[in-house]
Amino acid sequence: MSHHEIHVKDWIDVGNSECVVQRLLPPGSPSGVCIVVFNKTKPTTRIVGWDGKKWYFMPSRDYGGYADDYDPCVRELKRGRS
Repeated sequence: MSHHEIHVKDWIDVGNSECVVQRLLPPGSPSGVCIVVFNKTKPTTRIVGWDGKKWYFMPSRDYGGYADDYDPCVRELKRGRS
């Protein structure tokens, strides 16, 4: 089953994390579906995939990168979900 349509700055739940979509990856990309930012205290980016039912963080050798505070998606994250 494919995921619902998402856009930059949309909110999605990945595991127990509320995330803001920062960038969409090309359709069918083996890397994943999108890059999200999460963690208001230390905004962090991770690649996310879809397993047919739910979003999940793609396996990675690191814990993601820190996002820049000036990024509009980080500002959205810090504002919180409405």
